[in-house]
Amino acid sequence: MAKKQTKVRSKVTSRLKFAGEGRDEYGTRYFKFRIRGGAANVPPFAAEQIIEKPTAVFAELTNAGANAFTNKVRNDLLEDLQARKPEQPSFKVVTRLGWQSGAIVRPEEMIGDPKEKLEPCFRDLDQQMLGKYRTKGSLQEWQNKIGALCRGNRILMFAASLACAGPILSLVKGPRSGGFQLSGPPETGKTGAAMLAVWGCHRSPGRKEKGFAESWHTTAGKVEITALAHNHSLLILDETKRAGRTDQQRAQVVADVAVGLAEYTEREQLNNQGPARAWELYFFSTSNLTLDEIASRGGITIDDAERGQMTDIPVPNDGHGVYQTLHGFQDGEGLTDSIKGRCRRYFGTPGKAFQQKLVKERKRDPQGLRKFLAGERRAYRQLLRRRAKVEGLKPLKRAVGRAATVFAAGSLAIRYEVFLWDRDELLEAVMSCQLDSVRIAHNGGEAANSTQDLRNKLMAYLNRESSKFMDLTIDRPRRDAHELGSAPGYSDVYKGENWLYLVADQLDRIIGTGEEARQLKKELADEALLDRKASSGRFVVQRLVFKGGKGNKNHAWVCAFKARILNT
Repeated sequence: MAKKQTKVRSKVTSRLKFAGEGRDEYGTRYFKFRIRGGAANVPPFAAEQIIEKPTAVFAELTNAGANAFTNKVRNDLLEDLQARKPEQPSFKVVTRLGWQSGAIVRPEEMIGDPKEKLEPCFRDLDQQMLGKYRTKGSLQEWQNKIGALCRGNRILMFAASLACAGPILSLVKGPRSGGFQLSGPPETGKTGAAMLAVWGCHRSPGRKEKGFAESWHTTAGKVEITALAHNHSLLILDETKRAGRTDQQRAQVVADVAVGLAEYTEREQLNNQGPARAWELYFFSTSNLTLDEIASRGGITIDDAERGQMTDIPVPNDGHGVYQTLHGFQDGEGLTDSIKGRCRRYFGTPGKAFQQKLVKERKRDPQGLRKFLAGERRAYRQLLRRRAKVEGLKPLKRAVGRAATVFAAGSLAIRYEVFLWDRDELLEAVMSCQLDSVRIAHNGGEAANSTQDLRNKLMAYLNRESSKFMDLTIDRPRRDAHELGSAPGYSDVYKGENWLYLVADQLDRIIGTGEEARQLKKELADEALLDRKASSGRFVVQRLVFKGGKGNKNHAWVCAFKARILNT
C-alpha cells in the first residue's frame, strides 16, 4: 500500500510539496501545500474548494510558482490527494480574525504564541477589508498628533475606547455584539471622530478617504462577511444616508444590518465551508438622524430591543460639533480637517500595541486581567445608575453593559499607556455620552431639550436632594478629608443670604453641556437666581467651603444658586 502511494506521488510536479492537513473549528478538512524554492505562503485549501472550484485552486498555486498549467499536472495532484489516507490534523485552520488558541490573528501576522499550530485561511473574506489592517508611523506619533486632540473631547475619547473594546469582548460578561451611532447635523465632525485610525486605513485612494470605515451601502449586502473581517476589532459604518435610495429603504437596511450584526453568527447559506461561524464585535455608525428619526421617516416601527442593539449618541448642540475643546484651532471644521488628514498619515499603531500588551497580560495573569475588567465595568454601571436616577432616566440594560465594556477597554488602554488621558477623564466622557443617549430615548428620539425641560430637571434634583446637602454653616470639612462634589450639594449663608452650591460637574450631569444648558444658566443669572463671575461672565464663583488654610486655599469654584430658587 505504501509503495502504491509513493508511485502516485511521483507524478506530481517536483515544485509542489504536500505540507500536511488540518481542520477548522467545525471539522472541515483542509490541505496545505508549499512551493519549493518559492517564498509565497499559500493558505490551506478546504476539501470543498478543491472539489467544487479546482480551477481557482490551480490558478492560485500557479501564481505562487507551482506552474499547474497542464491537465496532466492537475490530474497528478488530484490523484495524489485521492490516494492519500486521512491524517491526524497537524494544524488548526482559522477563518476569521481575532483570538485563537491564546493568540490574536491579524490578516498578515499573529500576535502571541498560540497553543497549537494555526494556519489562517481568509479567501472568502473581503480582501480590501483585510488590507486596511496596517500601520504607519509610530505609537508616539499617533499619541502626539491624534491622541492629544482627544483630550477634553468626550466623543473622541469614547470613540477611541470603543475601538479597543473588540479584543476584550471574550474576556468580559455583558453584550458581545451591537453598537453605537453618532447622530447629528452634517459637517459636525462625525466622520473624523469615527476615523481616529486606531486599527488602520484602507489602501485604495477612494476608500482611504474614510480611513478604516466601511459604507452602509456595501455592508448591507454582505453583513456576515463584513462582520467576520472585523471580529474582535471595530466595524465603522459611515453615513446611514448611503444605506438606500429612499427613506423606507434606508430605514429597513439600517434596521436589518443592526439586527444582523447583533445575531453573532452568519446565515449558513452564505457560508461555503460548513456550519455558521460566529463573531464578537461592536460597530460604530455615523448618521445625520437618530435611529428613531430614521425609522419614523421610513415608516417602520422599532422597539427597545432594536434601540438596545444600536445606541444613539447625539452630537452636542453648542456650536463646535463633536468637540468641546478646539486645541487652538479656529473652529470645529478646522479641527476635523486636521484629524482626517492626520488619520491618513498615522494609523494602526494603537490597536496593534493594545493587542500586544493584552496578549502578554492574558498569558501572564489571566485572572488578574479579568478581575480588572470586571471591576471597571462594575464601577461604571454603579455610577451610571446613580446619575440616571437623579434625572429619572431608565437606561436600557444592554446599552449600559456595552458602554461599561467601552469604559473598561479604554481604562485598560490607559493602563497600557496606549492612551495618555486619565481614567477619570475617560469615565466622565463615556458617562456623558451615554446619558446624552438616554435623554434622547427619554424624549422620544428627539436629541434637543428645551430650557424648560432642563429647568424642570434641575428643580427636580434640588427639591429631591437639597435636604441631603452638606450644611456648611454647621461644620465645614477639611480639604484633605473631603472630596469636593462627593456630597449631593452644599448649603451655606453668604452675605446674609441662603445659598445652594453644586460643583460644575454635578450641574453638567443634571442639565448637560449643550447650548440649551448654557441658555438656562443665563436665564437663571438674569433672574438673580444663579451667581456669575462679573469679570468673565462665567457661571462659577469662588465660595468658602473648607476650613483651615490661608487666603483662597479654603475656597472652591462652585455654581451658586440662591436658596429661594426652591420656591420658584
